[in-house]
Amino acid sequence: MQYNNCFAAILAALFIAVLTGCSNPDSKYSYVQGTITYNGEAVAEASVSFQPVSPEGESASGVTDANGRFTLTSVGAVDGGRGALPGEYRVAVTKWEPTPPDPDEEAHRQGEITYDQLQERLAAKASRGTSGVVTKSLIPEKYRTASGSGLTATVVKGKNPSFDFNLTDE
Repeated sequence: MQYNNCFAAILAALFIAVLTGCSNPDSKYSYVQGTITYNGEAVAEASVSFQPVSPEGESASGVTDANGRFTLTSVGAVDGGRGALPGEYRVAVTKWEPTPPDPDEEAHRQGEITYDQLQERLAAKASRGTSGVVTKSLIPEKYRTASGSGLTATVVKGKNPSFDFNLTDE
């Protein structure tokens, strides 16, 4: 009888420890996924950012795959959690033209200039405030900022619908 009481007490203590000490710190995040299209076509390799309207919120972001699909990860996720905190969000989407290689770095890679010459050229560009590389947005610039994009999302606790955004030139 004495062993049964001891055994029951140990089981109860383990049960309480499991409930209090082993909770998932990322369970407060809701799974969020969706698609980005531009004039009806999937946008691959675009960055998607959900910026909270509330100052207590935290941002979440993701990158689209070849089909324009994204899954968000919150900046506050501890254990690789996917999703976003429930709340209201403004959404930004960016996609840049691939950056061409720097001509001086390419010349160094091909052995046309020395490492010291490369460093001199890079320092000269830095002092002029130019990198010599210009990139352009591959989607309308209005979508670059959450405050100016006009895109919004409401994330709820639990299951969320797919957040699908079709970007247009208008």
